[in-house]
Amino acid sequence: MTDRPSALRTRLCDLLGLRYPIVQAGMGAGITTSDLVAAVSNAGGLGILGAHMMPADTLRGAIRAIKERTDRPFGVNFIVAPPEPGNTEVAAAQRFLDRFRQDLGLPPGPPNLALPPSPIQDLMTIVFEERVPVLSLGLGDPGRFVEPAHEQGAQVMAMVSTVAEAIRAAECGVDVIAAQGAEAGGHRSNFTLGMDGDVPMVGTLALVPQVVDAVGVPVLAAGGIMDGRGLAAALALGAEGALMGTRFLLARESGTFAGYRRALREATEVDTVVTPAPTGRPARSLRNKLVEEMAAGYEPLSYPLQGVAAMDVYRAAAASDHPDLFPLWAGQGLRLLQEDQSAAEIVAATIA
Repeated sequence: MTDRPSALRTRLCDLLGLRYPIVQAGMGAGITTSDLVAAVSNAGGLGILGAHMMPADTLRGAIRAIKERTDRPFGVNFIVAPPEPGNTEVAAAQRFLDRFRQDLGLPPGPPNLALPPSPIQDLMTIVFEERVPVLSLGLGDPGRFVEPAHEQGAQVMAMVSTVAEAIRAAECGVDVIAAQGAEAGGHRSNFTLGMDGDVPMVGTLALVPQVVDAVGVPVLAAGGIMDGRGLAAALALGAEGALMGTRFLLARESGTFAGYRRALREATEVDTVVTPAPTGRPARSLRNKLVEEMAAGYEPLSYPLQGVAAMDVYRAAAASDHPDLFPLWAGQGLRLLQEDQSAAEIVAATIA
């Protein structure tokens, strides 16, 4: 594939230096490997590295590995949600989580935990030092990060889930807004949670045109977009590109572990649920033992304490291929997944 069709050349392409208006979501948990990010960018889209809570040396190494594999633009994504008030009864939560640790051969969790200091400023410094072209932000107000990024020559992409959040992001000076519909997998990218922890669930079809009408910067549509039909629909709604996450989970270059891949292949659109249980923030995942047992009577710790408490469980589950004990983030377009494709083949098939 060489030149893009003119109908697919949008402001997003010109702004970020892309051949095609396709952006791969910056998924965490090791899924967005350097190989995946570089492959998407080499194919003409924008690959994004999910770097939330990544150790500093690992982040710098991953960025340099991407640079070795591509000379095309790419991005790095961070979650910027502040700590939320809520349940802090660590000992009780750990007693519940110990049932999963027993299945995995792990020792009981410590009854006391303190949140580690946020590493985000140090990680941002690495992004700027390494001259990453695009800074991608989710789950929070991007305001305090925009000016420093622009001063370092980086474009800023912010994910929103309501029109009000989109307006706020535009007022902050972000360059691209990703409008996340309710169909999307992973965390709901709301700036704040409601008093009861609930979040708005506006579908992609309704959200995208309202965001487009409310802001003047390029808008990406996110949520349930899995192929060329979804991209065409996004463009018809006024978006200037599509953000695709679930579609790349089965890419050959992704870090999705074998049991996770198997669960995705077997799931359908009715097999996901939005729950705060794994991390303390609402997120869409496949139903599995972890989610169902938590839903049956477990009050998750507040964000991000819940993720800190359970991280040993999730890491061990991934390492030992236990998808029943791992938060299997996934959107609702599951029947449209295809196996044994490279990232470049996914981009090419979507464009074709």
